[in-house]
Amino acid sequence: MDLKFSFGGASPDHNDHGDAPSRTPLPLSTTPFGATSSVLEVRARLQRSATEHTDHTVLAEALSGDGVVYTSAEVRADVEDGRSLARSVRSAVSRAVAAREGPMAEAVSALVFVLTGAEAEVLSHLGAACDSTVMADLQQSVGVAAGTPIRIGE
Repeated sequence: MDLKFSFGGASPDHNDHGDAPSRTPLPLSTTPFGATSSVLEVRARLQRSATEHTDHTVLAEALSGDGVVYTSAEVRADVEDGRSLARSVRSAVSRAVAAREGPMAEAVSALVFVLTGAEAEVLSHLGAACDSTVMADLQQSVGVAAGTPIRIGE
């Protein structure tokens, strides 16, 4: 059996594949099945721990605009101390970003914080402000590109 393959398009003497166009690129993508949005936000939110009702955790998720969760990281949080809460937020965000290696980590379009009223204090401890952008110090600690917008979510 003599098999011939052509990856760059059909050659004129082997054009026996009907009306299929030659040199058509394959639809390769790093987007998971079902995701259609080009938006990739990292959202950090404060929530009650599933195991202890008095404990809290910070859940950071890298998710698309249409709700597909790419990665998530959960870190225990002390809500009584703003500096400690900021460390938990930084840790959860950096873990979620680190799990999205390469181009996906660089494609983060916004950092969104939902911390039940503690957003301004936490961002202050992280060296940022509400409705600002990621600066060099925060870039180094969480892995999101400088200039990425920071927002308060709902």
